[in-house]
Amino acid sequence: MNRRKFFKFGAAGLLMAGGLGWLGKHFAQVDVIAGKSVVQPQHMSMLRAIAAGLLQPALPATGRTEAIEKAANAFVDASKTLAASAQAELGQLLNILENPVGRRLIADLGTSWEEATSAQVQAFLISFRDHPIPALQPGYHALHDLMMAGWYGLPEQWAEMGYPGPPFQVS
Repeated sequence: MNRRKFFKFGAAGLLMAGGLGWLGKHFAQVDVIAGKSVVQPQHMSMLRAIAAGLLQPALPATGRTEAIEKAANAFVDASKTLAASAQAELGQLLNILENPVGRRLIADLGTSWEEATSAQVQAFLISFRDHPIPALQPGYHALHDLMMAGWYGLPEQWAEMGYPGPPFQVS
């Protein structure tokens, strides 16, 4: 390698490191307020797409759009119960996945979440779950577990599962 190529690679590396550092700093800014969710309005289209991908077999044939909306709102409610540090991490994950660069790098989606097909979202979820970088796999589990907790925590879903409801109400 000659000196000119060495400097070109060095400059490209510095620009990439600086850009990634800026993106990381941008995504790291998540305000956690007790009793509130870190989910922002711009995250809702992504949550609807993820709900459709994760809950595909459980969604009703009629009223599918309303069920997906309920699932996304239940995710938001479930996220309010997380510890502050977990909420901050969830907020960072949602910010990264909502951003076009993060969506392309992690989710491999060249389109917006609204335009993504069910097959594309499911492919993302599977690749996210089985990602070769183990540090990214907990992101899938966070999305999965919060979506499932929200969906199956809805009283209207209990009959479908054969769950009669809680044995008593805590007041």
